[in-house]
Amino acid sequence: MSKKQNETQIEVQKDIKEENRKKFSLLPKNLRQLKHGSYSIALSVIVIVSVILINMIVAQIPSQYTQIDLSGLQLSVLTDTSKELVESLTEDITIYYILEDGNRDSYVSRLLERYEDLSSHITVVEKDPVLYPQFTSQYTDETLSDNSVIIVCGDNSKVISYDDMYETEFSYYTYSSTTTGFDAEGLITSAISALISDDIPKLYTLTGHSELELTDSMESSIEKENIEIEELSLLTSDGVPEDADCLMIVSPMSDISTTEAQMILNYLRRGGSVIIITDYTTEELPNLATVMEYYGVELVDGIVFEGNPNYYYSQYLYYLLPDINSTDVSSDLAESGSYVMVASAQGIETLDDARDTLTIESVLTTSSAAYSKVDVQNMTTYSQEDDDISGPFDLGVIITESVELTDELLEDTASVDDSLDFDSWVDTLEVETETETETEEETEEVTEAEDTTEAEDASEAEDAAEEETETETEEEETDTAETRLAVFTSSALVNDSINQAVSGGNYQLIANVVSWACNQESSVSVPSKSTVVDYLTLTSASVSFWGALTTIILPVIILLLGLGVWLSRRKR
Repeated sequence: MSKKQNETQIEVQKDIKEENRKKFSLLPKNLRQLKHGSYSIALSVIVIVSVILINMIVAQIPSQYTQIDLSGLQLSVLTDTSKELVESLTEDITIYYILEDGNRDSYVSRLLERYEDLSSHITVVEKDPVLYPQFTSQYTDETLSDNSVIIVCGDNSKVISYDDMYETEFSYYTYSSTTTGFDAEGLITSAISALISDDIPKLYTLTGHSELELTDSMESSIEKENIEIEELSLLTSDGVPEDADCLMIVSPMSDISTTEAQMILNYLRRGGSVIIITDYTTEELPNLATVMEYYGVELVDGIVFEGNPNYYYSQYLYYLLPDINSTDVSSDLAESGSYVMVASAQGIETLDDARDTLTIESVLTTSSAAYSKVDVQNMTTYSQEDDDISGPFDLGVIITESVELTDELLEDTASVDDSLDFDSWVDTLEVETETETETEEETEEVTEAEDTTEAEDASEAEDAAEEETETETEEEETDTAETRLAVFTSSALVNDSINQAVSGGNYQLIANVVSWACNQESSVSVPSKSTVVDYLTLTSASVSFWGALTTIILPVIILLLGLGVWLSRRKR
């Protein structure tokens, strides 16, 4: 075979191989594509399943861990007070969230989620008023707006309107309202506490003497302590009602009558509780003063001014920032370093002849540089003058006294006698108290004598022991109670603007006092959360210091540093 033929044959074979390679190469390529496609599908399935599982797991995590409130206001974050209450629940609570789709308030919604996450005893159920138009009528006659809640525990329920969750303040300068606080948590926590409580204390506020009415915010602070508020006129009553846990008298502009004073003293003498908040007035209030004097305190003439710049606000010497002492009503404020502000206050003085059975504790105290200006109407200077009374002064006190509810006492305090001379009657009470004290001392002396005789005669000792046992048994059968009286000398404590200036310190103090007077063992009050920047309360001394620091000291330091740099460079 020639060389040419061989070459031709080789080329033909190459063409056949190339054609076979192209023909059979299609199958492996399809297999590779199928293989890669299977991997992609499997990987996609794994990713989708993983995402679903992760979402299912995350959905079970409490919202407090998945929805973090990073804002400075912390409106949707529960306080420790609410957490402790909810985590201790043993009864089932259902919270109906009245909500039409699309009108959700995110703060309220998140807050309810956090309540539900904290306890298996709380269930949140959304109710659309469009789908269930008659649902709310079984709990209230009012028309509830969206984001309102109804809290139900057994047969009892509490309705919280959405309008009450936000606090507003009206400005007479702009004639518009501004939202200043978010109180949803306080209202919900208080409602839950009330529903699981067996008894709700009642606070009566005295009327009929041009008393100052409590503001809505102040009433809300008290009601969050689960205390019911009702007005009372002693002029049309036979006395303080039996269901009264406390009587509150706020800044009367005229004196109570002698009959009313008898009623109040009778109520206190059998273990009642009274809160008296006064204001400086040129009107004489002798009957109210007598009630306070019977419990060992009296008001100092004039208005208290501060001589120590660390104890008054800005440049106003009569806007006082007193020391807060640690007592049953103020320990939380004292420990937190909070401020309380009073204005145009009077000093409180403990009487030298106050009976030993009284326990008088100071809540608010001025500095030793304080003084009371007696002639307020004609004063020409804020500085202390010769006729002014030197301090320090108490501006708020709490008084307690243990009393035995004997049949004689209960009978004596059951009614009033209009024919009696009030001052003489009070003097009689004081004499009776002194006699009781003397009798107790004589009893102690007799007991000591009996002890001496017992050492000499065993038989007499046995008789004395039997008599003592009988006496102790009789004493055990006699019920005892504790009288509680709180006296403060400035209605600034219940003023919205001044309370805001000290970031809620005033209202917190009064709420504590009311809770103490009503003998509330524990408080579940949650303060409203401010939606505006909190006020920075500075004393006059602090204002002077920071003013001098920023306007004089720092500029001088910077100037000296610059001068030093200039001199060092000049020498080079």
